[in-house]
Amino acid sequence: MITMDSFSYTYPGADAPSLQDISLQIESGETVLIRGASGSGKTTLLYCLNGLIPHVFAGSSNGSVKLNGFTPSEKPLSEIARTAGTVFQNPESQIFMMRVEDDVAFGCENLCLPREEIISRRDEALRFMGLWDMRRKETFKLSGGYKQRLAVSSIYAMHPNIFLFDEPTTDLDGEGRKEFFRIIKGLKDKGKTVVLVEHQYEDYLSIMDNIINMEGGRIIENPVSATTFLPDRKAKALSESSVIAMCHVCFGYDQKINVLENIDIMIRRGEIVAFCGDNGSGKTTLLKIISGILQPDHGEITILNIHKPALEHLVGRVGFLFQNPDEQLFAATVEEEIAFGPGCLSQKTDVERYLEIAGLKDHRLRHPQTISRGQRQILAVISIMAMEPEIIILDEPTTGLDDRTWHKLMALLYDYAYRGGTIVFSTHNERAAALAERKITMRKGRIISDEISG
Repeated sequence: MITMDSFSYTYPGADAPSLQDISLQIESGETVLIRGASGSGKTTLLYCLNGLIPHVFAGSSNGSVKLNGFTPSEKPLSEIARTAGTVFQNPESQIFMMRVEDDVAFGCENLCLPREEIISRRDEALRFMGLWDMRRKETFKLSGGYKQRLAVSSIYAMHPNIFLFDEPTTDLDGEGRKEFFRIIKGLKDKGKTVVLVEHQYEDYLSIMDNIINMEGGRIIENPVSATTFLPDRKAKALSESSVIAMCHVCFGYDQKINVLENIDIMIRRGEIVAFCGDNGSGKTTLLKIISGILQPDHGEITILNIHKPALEHLVGRVGFLFQNPDEQLFAATVEEEIAFGPGCLSQKTDVERYLEIAGLKDHRLRHPQTISRGQRQILAVISIMAMEPEIIILDEPTTGLDDRTWHKLMALLYDYAYRGGTIVFSTHNERAAALAERKITMRKGRIISDEISG
């Protein structure tokens, strides 16, 4: 059983509490959905249950939290992990081993289980998550969606009674989300307690015992209707010249199997182009080649009139946003983060303007890691825009965002393109793809369709 009684929590250095007067009770075996906009306190609530608050984030709190009869703040994290397992938003934060099967076994090894038991649990988890055929693959070669499956497998193998999921389907494609439904249903059927924080929750409503709605750090009776920030799709003239051109481009990580096969594309200045496809289709690899992070094995590529550019040729002219925004947040405060990139390029920027655009003025002095995932995503995008690159490339920019935040993000990108920038992004979100002017679909490293949106 999970109980919270009049619980409030404030992060170190914050002016206002992130959780206010939270009281709830989750019975053993219940499956509960927590929903709300970015910054509403959902992730913070999970941190209070799994012990990261106060063991990692000190802060100040009032009230009580109980997890199966004990207080998490009074137990070490190693003991809490035997009762409650957590799958975080960023799967890479809990992948420790080089090989898939070794990573699944890692948690069990730390529980000092017998070797036979470790192998049995490992194999069960690999099969349960559809990773059996990839068990000997190197973890760093997995796509974002498969890394998320791996993180779930590692927790599953430890057999906790309580499963805490923080946006677990963020990097999963449509088929992956269907498979995750089966996982939640399987845990429910086994009598496990499941607490799920999720923006893409519609598929799971049929198996939920209870729904908790949050707004502004409080539990509310009714869900908040999302404010729609749909971009104003103004007509704009596109340049006839290309800023991105690729001809017969091929690429393979190990020189044996091509991840990309005969890619031919031309993208013009001012276009908004969405790359779609399942996990492993080659979207991220293609974006990294466009940005200069990777070089093709074969074929021709020209970016901004530079033939076969290296990364250093595109600095300041091409901005790249990784799937996980935390990989490119470096500064101690939100306002310093916005100024960081332009400062590296000896550019001046209007920090106040970008804080206003991002809706982050009230958080300007907070550390970026203490704001929500959605707010960090917006901050990362704004930090790139502040450098005023000619091309902005974003890898799954809408993952883990609620409707309000991803609409706002798309509005920012559309406005940037209207002012002459080129936007290229990958996505599983069909609604986000529909807002692009072009939709390029990939499968197994090839482009299978290139459509102009109506």
